[in-house]
Amino acid sequence: MTILKKSSMLLLFIVSSILVGCNGKEKPEMSEKQVATAFFNAIYNEKDIDKAISLSSTEFQEEIAKYHTASNVARLLFNMTFDSVSLHTSAQKKQILDDYNIQVTMMVQFTGIRNGNNYKDYKKIRLIKDNNLWLVDKLFED
Repeated sequence: MTILKKSSMLLLFIVSSILVGCNGKEKPEMSEKQVATAFFNAIYNEKDIDKAISLSSTEFQEEIAKYHTASNVARLLFNMTFDSVSLHTSAQKKQILDDYNIQVTMMVQFTGIRNGNNYKDYKKIRLIKDNNLWLVDKLFED
């Protein structure tokens, strides 16, 4: 091979490596408030139980999966049904147990419509940080 062909192949290899490396973009890390909102939005507005499960800890995934559908989770686990809902979150207490165990207790306000009437409700949840991802871990009883 000539020097020109070797240089061209080396340049092609370098450019390909850079393009492949840039193509694998990581998802930006979501805050605990964004995860809580996305979790309840998946259940109440998107009706997507798989998305809600993906935003849950292993233990809470098992609890949610028992209900099979998002509408069953909303009705039976959370004891709330809405035709449509808007969500507002507020962190109440953040605990750093050690470098690897961080949890936050959060209040979620639901403002929604059911059968043409407006309703407000609140749920208290706990999120944990697992491998730099916030996950819904527990629903506290009213």
